[in-house]
Amino acid sequence: MRVRGALAAALALSLLVPVTPSSAQVAERQDGISFAAWWYDLFDGEPPQESMANLADTGAGWVGIVPTWYQANAATTRIGPTDNSVTDDGVVHMIQTAHDLGLSVMLKPHVDLSDDATEWRGSIGTHWQGQPGKWDRWFRSYRHFIFHFAVLAEANGVEQFSVGCELLGTTGRSRRWREIVAGVRERFRGTLTYAANWGGEEVGLRWWDAVDLIGVDAYYPLTDENDPTVQELEEGWATPMETLAGLSAAWDDKPIVFTEVGYRSVDGANRRPWAWTNDPPLDLQEQADCYEALFGTVWDEAWLAGFFIWDWSADPTAGGPTDKDFTPFGKPAEDVLRASYA
Repeated sequence: MRVRGALAAALALSLLVPVTPSSAQVAERQDGISFAAWWYDLFDGEPPQESMANLADTGAGWVGIVPTWYQANAATTRIGPTDNSVTDDGVVHMIQTAHDLGLSVMLKPHVDLSDDATEWRGSIGTHWQGQPGKWDRWFRSYRHFIFHFAVLAEANGVEQFSVGCELLGTTGRSRRWREIVAGVRERFRGTLTYAANWGGEEVGLRWWDAVDLIGVDAYYPLTDENDPTVQELEEGWATPMETLAGLSAAWDDKPIVFTEVGYRSVDGANRRPWAWTNDPPLDLQEQADCYEALFGTVWDEAWLAGFFIWDWSADPTAGGPTDKDFTPFGKPAEDVLRASYA
């Protein structure tokens, strides 16, 4: 683990302090943007500070900071940092930068696969049926990973913490996950959520009562067209909104936060919002229209706790009118975001 000096001492001290379960309630919409990096030094120095300042300038009040550790493939059981992982010092640097800018922080640690591009984190656990020893080893490794970041979050005043993200191959093991949430609560005082994948995991998960907010990575397809109108995009939210309203009601009106929601600036982004490896034509307007539809339909729903837009790069030069990625920076979508968060 990359923990040094005063940070290591703070983490060790906080690990010894019992933490009571959070009683935090959602007082206002979480107007958030995700802030991610996939290389060890991208949270270091002045460039990510500049990028975080640009993020705060949109009017956002929250930032979701995303560090990532890895396992080699979906069938292995060891999770740890690699050269692709931002350092703990870098994570702390960005938490402090966010707080200095007046932003509240959700720390949202991810597990990804380092050596296999054919599967994704949702496949973890699907290879271990009938192999209890592998389940034991993976959950032991996962506890080490997530408790590490829970302690770091507590030591640095983080307001909200995600206990996991899109691990749908494992979340059916409710007892194990309840133990993880209880262990995080022993180490972290703030609000807890879990970032469930859209399209099944969010409604199938059976331990939403263990966390404070239902989290959904809300990449719902909206139409089957490459050039829909804003009205058509808004109509595309009807079925997901019905599902989500029912989900909240089923858990005693527990609020739902979109732990991720976003669109690339490409043609057809609304059809497969999660797709990031294909290369369709640039379409800045479709991204902006998707933002318009998102804020025009979901933002005022009584069950909504807020959004974390995916995503804003730690590189301050990323974005702009020729960029096809998810960031709204320097694009018409940023204007929609500013107007909505203002």
